[in-house]
Amino acid sequence: MNDWKMPSVGIESMDDEHEKCEEALDALICKPSVATLTHCMSILVEHFQHEESLMKTSDFGRPNEGEFSPFANHVKDHERILDIGFKELGKLSQQGSNEQAFLSATCSDVTDQGACATGQA
Repeated sequence: MNDWKMPSVGIESMDDEHEKCEEALDALICKPSVATLTHCMSILVEHFQHEESLMKTSDFGRPNEGEFSPFANHVKDHERILDIGFKELGKLSQQGSNEQAFLSATCSDVTDQGACATGQA
C-alpha cells in the first residue's frame, strides 16, 4: 500500500469517495490487471460525476463562467485521467499487458507523484 493520500476537502462524502479512489488506485498498483483497472475506472467515473455535480450545485469553481473557469479546468483534468485509463483498458483488453506503463502515467496524473508506480511515493 502506498502512503500518499488525497487532502481533505472538508466535505465528508467527498473525503469518503477520495478514500475509495485511493484504495482502488492502491489495488491497481499492488496487483495490476484488467480487473483492477476496470474496478478503478468504475470508482473514478462514479466519483468524478458526483464531484462535478456537487461543484455545479454549490457554484464551486464558477461553473457558469465558461471554459476557463476553475470548474472547467477541473473537469478537463477528470476527462484527461479517464481518457488515459480507458485507452489503456482498451489496449490491455486487446493485447495483454502493459500495466506498468499505465501505472506510471496514471499515478503521475492523479497524484503528481510519478514514483508511486514503483512504490516509492
